[in-house]
Amino acid sequence: MFNFKKFIYPGIRIKRWLMLFILSIIVFAFGFSGILGNLVQHIRIEQINVDDFFRKIQRLKFIDFLFLFLGIAGIILALRRSYFAILTMAFPKNDKKFIARIYKEARLKRGPKIAAIGGGTGLSTLLKGIKEYTSNLAAIVTVADDGGSSGRLRKEYNIIPPGDIRNCIVALADEEDILSKLFQYRFTEKGELKGHNFGNIFITALTKISGDFPKAIKEISKVLAIRGQVFPVSLDNIKLKAKLKNGKEIYGQSNITRSKIPIESVHIIPPNCKPYEQALKALKAADVILIGPGSLYTSIIPNLLIPQVREILENDKILKIYICNIMTQPGETDGYTVSDHIKAIFKHSSNKVIDYVLVNNGIPKEALLKKYRAENSYIVKIDREEVAKLGVKLICAKLIEEGEYIRHSPYLLTKAIMKIIVT
Repeated sequence: MFNFKKFIYPGIRIKRWLMLFILSIIVFAFGFSGILGNLVQHIRIEQINVDDFFRKIQRLKFIDFLFLFLGIAGIILALRRSYFAILTMAFPKNDKKFIARIYKEARLKRGPKIAAIGGGTGLSTLLKGIKEYTSNLAAIVTVADDGGSSGRLRKEYNIIPPGDIRNCIVALADEEDILSKLFQYRFTEKGELKGHNFGNIFITALTKISGDFPKAIKEISKVLAIRGQVFPVSLDNIKLKAKLKNGKEIYGQSNITRSKIPIESVHIIPPNCKPYEQALKALKAADVILIGPGSLYTSIIPNLLIPQVREILENDKILKIYICNIMTQPGETDGYTVSDHIKAIFKHSSNKVIDYVLVNNGIPKEALLKKYRAENSYIVKIDREEVAKLGVKLICAKLIEEGEYIRHSPYLLTKAIMKIIVT
């Protein structure tokens, strides 16, 4: 039960305004009762007319009106000062920003319902921009990662790989504060912790304590005050299998990305894995579903191999936008054009899962392009005619930001997405 006595503790600075409020109510009551009493005394019901009524009001005691207005002014002042006193206690350094924050949250709640499917750094980059337009946001994250810190924790503790989910949670955090930086901290010194990410370890520990991976995600989301929700696409221990152009098969996400042989197709093990119910609900409730950006065969397609997810994406009432990668990825999409990306998605799912494809047409600096060419990575070619043959609407815009890498700008990307949504 709420304890109202706390509001009269010394130093709270609210007792004076509480006393003013009570006194103002009493003053208002005196003035109102005086006016009402004089009206009843001087005006007979059967003789009421408009002119006589206003003449009688003018003869009322001035002191009654004074009490009435002083009471109203005192009540307003007491409520206003009490409000700011409470704000100062709750937000001592940010009380002036509180109203702006409340307004922003109200605006975000009116935003479109958006679900984003993918994984890796691509999905987290997208979320950083989308969260500024809506809080009705759900990230559906792949769980096939078996490399790095996530892979080690997955193998040693038999949990869902936490890395991509951690990135999405941090991307949706309300502010980039010390907690966000802590969750992204990676141990680099020698020892057993080398290569591990603090956030991955924290999620693993919380999962073991609670005995439930989704509950651990929910609690961490509260800690970081994220806008939206993050769901794994499945709670099953999914593994990837790729069939290469030469007929060989490779197992494991990390092995697939290291292969130099072109990929023919990818599959999930077990093929009948169960989707996470909350993820399906978020997809069904969405007005818009965003697919990508991210590694085509290891971050995007694995989600679409789950039949229930694919069925939702085939719904004509939901707008589906595929965000194509800017550069080809060595070992996965060597030599791929925009239409090749779309064909690969259609091959593993359905030709109804994409309405629009959003492509970057900005040109990176030559120094960066040279760096990427040294790693056998090139700009994805925009083949308009082939895309049109697939029945997908092509939207081109400058989506890159200047930096050490060629990546999507969260804000340019979101601006282009919102333009598609509102048209």
